[in-house]
Amino acid sequence: MKSSKLILAAATLAIAFGSAASASNITIPAAASIVGGVPFYSDVRTFNTSYSTEIFVTAIYRCFLGNPCPANPPVVQFSLAPREALAFDNMVAQTFGAPNTAGGIEFEFDDVAEKLVVTSRLYSTEPEPTVGMFIPGVDFFTARDRTVLTSIRNGGAGAGFRTNVGIFNTGGQPVTVTFRIHDSLGAQIGTDVIRTADGHSGVQANLIFLAAGVPDFETDNAVITVEATGPVLSYAAVIDNATSDPIFVAGAQDALPGTPTITRTPTITLTPSITFTPSNTFTPSLTFTPSETPTITRTFTPTQTFTVSETPTITRTPIITNLATRTPTINPNAIVEIGRNGNSFVDLASGTTNTTIVVGRTVQWNWINGLHSTTSGTCSGGGLCSPDFIWNSANQNPPFSYTHTFNTVGTFSYYCQIHGAMMQGAVNVLPPGSARR
Repeated sequence: MKSSKLILAAATLAIAFGSAASASNITIPAAASIVGGVPFYSDVRTFNTSYSTEIFVTAIYRCFLGNPCPANPPVVQFSLAPREALAFDNMVAQTFGAPNTAGGIEFEFDDVAEKLVVTSRLYSTEPEPTVGMFIPGVDFFTARDRTVLTSIRNGGAGAGFRTNVGIFNTGGQPVTVTFRIHDSLGAQIGTDVIRTADGHSGVQANLIFLAAGVPDFETDNAVITVEATGPVLSYAAVIDNATSDPIFVAGAQDALPGTPTITRTPTITLTPSITFTPSNTFTPSLTFTPSETPTITRTFTPTQTFTVSETPTITRTPIITNLATRTPTINPNAIVEIGRNGNSFVDLASGTTNTTIVVGRTVQWNWINGLHSTTSGTCSGGGLCSPDFIWNSANQNPPFSYTHTFNTVGTFSYYCQIHGAMMQGAVNVLPPGSARR
């Protein structure tokens, strides 16, 4: 790598950058440079997909396993020309200068997320030849508080398998995480494994079946649910004990409990059909005339036989049980956190950027992280935002709170003056007496 492309920033820059505005963030949740009986290293690759725009990137190493971790997060800044790829071999030790540690790496840059691609290979040199696994860089806006890890293995024939699990906390506040093992039918195996992680940090639970109290449980198809008190990126490493060959499992979004169950009960209706079967009977009668010539008169007397057959018609009437009825969450006075999940507004009741209240109520915005504003107005498809001067907090840093009372029914859009169309929210104001749940 050319020396002009890479600048190792001072510790003060690392602290200052944490409060600066940034539009995008790609995170590698697990990276390491550990030398020991089983050494591990991370080779990282970056690529600029743009054909015309140079990207300026700040990479921050968030150490959470080490002896010891650096006192301040090491920061490296570099640029990527259009269509340029840069390689960082053994990035934790050689680029960040933090050997014998492990953690996550955040790549922050002021542009749309699609222009930067980050990938990595976490590998071991023992046994030879090397074995490793691919770990993708992911947009930190994909972090969730409920995720699921599949393809989990433990024990088994021969040397069997082992599984390690972990998370990276993309937010600025500490989180508590619960790992829960389930068999292929959904029953829990062992006890909950609970860990905590600081903001912009992570935690790993090695040998998760041992930690859950069931080290001898054998399975090749278990599932682990991950529940956290804030958005996290979850992952698992499933390792073959015989070869040390690992696979990386990325956490997928899990559903909320209470999914409705639909039971269908058939109703049978019998509809009669009538079939007519005619039969002809001829009854002769004899009439004698004086010439004694018999005349035969035939009288036709029809008879009808009715045959009734029944054809069942099945009508299916769905009976829905445990139906989860979703109605808007309406708050007497709503609270919206700013910057909890990076550059975003989060309503504490709905968990989204939308807030629903009754007319005459108040919304309170609380600053959690970063320099932001709450400014009423709309943003165009081209990304330009215009205020409508209903309210404006101006740009503020935490700790700070701002309130506005809504006395008119309608939907009011707002945005952050720093981040524009990339950071928007809405307040839905309903008439008095609207239903609540």
